[in-house]
Amino acid sequence: MKKYIYLILLLGQFFALNAVSFNWFSQNDPRWGGERLGSRGNTSIRKSGCVLTSLSMLLNAEASNPLTTPDKLNLWLKQNGGYAGSNMRWQMPGLMDGTGWGLELVSQNNSRDNWDFLSEQLSLGNKVIVKVAGRRSHWVLVVKQDGPKNHPSSYIVNDPGIKTYEPRTLAFWGGFRASRAFSGNWIDEKTFTLQSDISVVPVDNDEFFLYDLYQIAHPADVFVSIKNNLPVDIKGFFILTVFSADGSLVETVDYDYQTISADGSADIIYEIEDSSSLLTDGAQIKILFSKYYSDSPSLMDTFDITKLSQVKSTVQMNDVTQDIDLN
Repeated sequence: MKKYIYLILLLGQFFALNAVSFNWFSQNDPRWGGERLGSRGNTSIRKSGCVLTSLSMLLNAEASNPLTTPDKLNLWLKQNGGYAGSNMRWQMPGLMDGTGWGLELVSQNNSRDNWDFLSEQLSLGNKVIVKVAGRRSHWVLVVKQDGPKNHPSSYIVNDPGIKTYEPRTLAFWGGFRASRAFSGNWIDEKTFTLQSDISVVPVDNDEFFLYDLYQIAHPADVFVSIKNNLPVDIKGFFILTVFSADGSLVETVDYDYQTISADGSADIIYEIEDSSSLLTDGAQIKILFSKYYSDSPSLMDTFDITKLSQVKSTVQMNDVTQDIDLN
């Protein structure tokens, strides 16, 4: 007889780790910050790549695209006439995934603090890159509105100009000077829904003594069903991880590369070599979605499908019962 461990979940939408509601890149990242921006000139992504980096966030979060980082977009634009010197042609990144599909520039506005335009575009599901005040030109990505439309603090911003992510709103700059709106099928907090509890199934009871006799870790299988809420297919890695009580990644346990069809679902099975890690005090199981696989996935461009409110599980193994809080 198998023992079942049910992770009882309040089904709903997923939220990104560390309050990142949309994937974030920094133009200062050493992986690409030193690269020359554009086809001519001496400026770099670190110095002047705010537009490039903001557009990379959009392309990487658009479901139709593969992993897109600022260096990859910079190279593609150089090879496809996307620059006039170091100035980007705004419509060109939308051609990276084809015309009329994926990311598209849908509207532009050069009015200062045009809250009607910004609020309307966000309500349509678009994302907006805006020019903000400062000593020199700087563009940031507005990912959503949370409050009255004429309040700068209502607009959640991903700022590519900082070295370490921190939550910001347009109130940080007091407003904006110009805006560019883009449409797409975004991978964000509304993309996936868990359609089942997460079930952890250890080995049979009568096999436990064999593992103990030979001092072998107790394996387990993990089952979950995930729904894609977008009208397009999603391809990527669904990574099973264990986090500590303080939110630090303990280990990457297993992963499954899946293509989930538009408005479709996938049943995923993982394997845990040592299920005793579930009994660690404060252990948290998380399923992360990413367009790439890593043993140590970045929390800035990876989404936690299981970070839901009021999540708790009861684990029964070897007659030991323990609650696991997955929040």
